[in-house]
Amino acid sequence: MATYYVGPGGNDGNAGTSWALRKLTLNGVEDIPVVAGDTAFVGPGVYRERLDVDVAGGAGTPITYIGDVTGENTDGVGGIVRITGSDNDQTVTRDHCIDAPGGQDYRTFRGFLFDATSSVLVEAVGDYWTVEDCWFQDGDSLHFRVDGSYTNCTLRRCVFWLQRPYGITITFTHGVQVDNSDHLIENCVIISATGSRGIHIARHGNIIIRNCFVRGLYGIEVTQTLTVGQTTTVENCTITGCNTGLRAAVAGQITEDYNNLRDNATDRTNVAVGANSVDYLVLLNPIMLYAGASQASGYRFPPFAFAPSEWSQTRALAGNNEPAIDLYGIGRPATAAKNSWGPVQFHDAERDTGTVRTGTASIVFNDAGRHQMWVPIASEATTISVYVQREANYAGTNPQMVIKQPGQADRTTTDAGAAGAWNQLTDTFTPAALPSYVVVELVSNNTAAAGNYAVYFDDLTVD
Repeated sequence: MATYYVGPGGNDGNAGTSWALRKLTLNGVEDIPVVAGDTAFVGPGVYRERLDVDVAGGAGTPITYIGDVTGENTDGVGGIVRITGSDNDQTVTRDHCIDAPGGQDYRTFRGFLFDATSSVLVEAVGDYWTVEDCWFQDGDSLHFRVDGSYTNCTLRRCVFWLQRPYGITITFTHGVQVDNSDHLIENCVIISATGSRGIHIARHGNIIIRNCFVRGLYGIEVTQTLTVGQTTTVENCTITGCNTGLRAAVAGQITEDYNNLRDNATDRTNVAVGANSVDYLVLLNPIMLYAGASQASGYRFPPFAFAPSEWSQTRALAGNNEPAIDLYGIGRPATAAKNSWGPVQFHDAERDTGTVRTGTASIVFNDAGRHQMWVPIASEATTISVYVQREANYAGTNPQMVIKQPGQADRTTTDAGAAGAWNQLTDTFTPAALPSYVVVELVSNNTAAAGNYAVYFDDLTVD
């Protein structure tokens, strides 16, 4: 199992075994050739090529390409890692960003921006493909396609943005039935243009779609009759703004529950209403309204796109089989009833002026949640401290300060003091040289449902 590197300024004549000896193109690494278990770190930059996938990985040893957006393994700076079908950002030159002749199993791609092809942005041509933490935009007809008898493909924490009209964002199709395909789509945002379809399924059975935000001509559709007993399962999703939200060719091909379908011309066609599904206003976080308002009383942290707002009835509602982390990689509460439907977890944190240790304001968690702050830092002995106070009825693991640095193990300090008092959480450590920042995550793990259980954080210092 080898590690390879790709980046601007490289040369495909290099060995690719270090950043100093990096390849220039992804195909330069693929053609070494890579073998099962290999990993390629791709540095920030623009790659104007079609990656032709030639090699299969193995069970437990996939071949993995990682867009190193943090820079921790490549240039030390980080940034967008883009694979594009255009040579000049004006015209489209290539039909795919990633393609394969067929049978290249166990491939993983993480952290890329895909755009500007004349056909399909990413074509999964093998079993056990995983595509996660990626952004798809501006494909001519399709963003992601499985066309064949391939199984066990996973799309996780991806955004599919405005597929062109009369195209399909995600499709699983084949000329004959594919039973027990076991594909998984979770924590994804799928926004299709008017006339485009969101998720299209033809002859692939047993697909799970969960915790997604879907909008399109048809949000999720099954267009061909499946083998009896083969279904598409949809859970914990928000489906809105569609001509038809859930559409099946035959009743029973889509099983849905714990979903919010709202503001669709038709919510369901040949789909039974889930016992726990609802019709609530979507009420997403109004992120743009808060720009520049960080001093306003009641300001909420953080204003992530596609997060439910404080008024949303799905911000804290038990779903089913929800992923432990959301679209942004932030953990959901341990208590199911405090989880949010859709791809982004609601974190009930805001500015508070009533309970403070010093100064004029603290951060209050009115319930379980997490708030992250990015701190530029040098590789030297560093002490990070914060004061925390929890109310009397708080239950569950006490509040925590978690220090995260990409590539390093998390460092967790847990409140061990009494409730109703300001207790200091402190950690002294030497961070890695790259990347040159840490993320300080403040956490309320509250599980109580009644009484006073707010958590306050104040006076964070970095020395």
